[in-house]
Amino acid sequence: MDKMINIIASSCILNNNKILMVQENKVDIKGLWDLPGGKVKIGEDIKQAVIRETLEETGYNIELNSILLMQNYVTSKGVLLIIYFNAALQDLKQEEFRKDEISNVKWLSLEEIESIPENKIRGGDGIKKIIYNIRNKIEYPIDILDIHNYIN
Repeated sequence: MDKMINIIASSCILNNNKILMVQENKVDIKGLWDLPGGKVKIGEDIKQAVIRETLEETGYNIELNSILLMQNYVTSKGVLLIIYFNAALQDLKQEEFRKDEISNVKWLSLEEIESIPENKIRGGDGIKKIIYNIRNKIEYPIDILDIHNYIN
């Protein structure tokens, strides 16, 4: 049996010193707080995937600015790569979001996120590293994902 390879694209939207967080509504992770995002579909551009996932989960359209963090996990099930994008709102208008997947969308300060108990946050180690990177202004250019910039 082949092992899985999953790529997850997540967005960190910072606005007025708050980050947009989502509360999961799926059975196995119900109630956990997370950044908006999800699996990249086969044949989908990773940047388009994070824009799509963020709109589906929050109702907001975003634009991508940089990469805050990349994490790679190898488990008994396979490989997982998570890319966290630094994003900004395109406008303040919020559309409907997928309530079957997300029960709550909320702007939280960095301190509020840090005060969430570890068992109530999904991807807690990644989110802690993102907060560290935001505070220390650590980010990476988004064009590192554009391979054509390097092979021509």
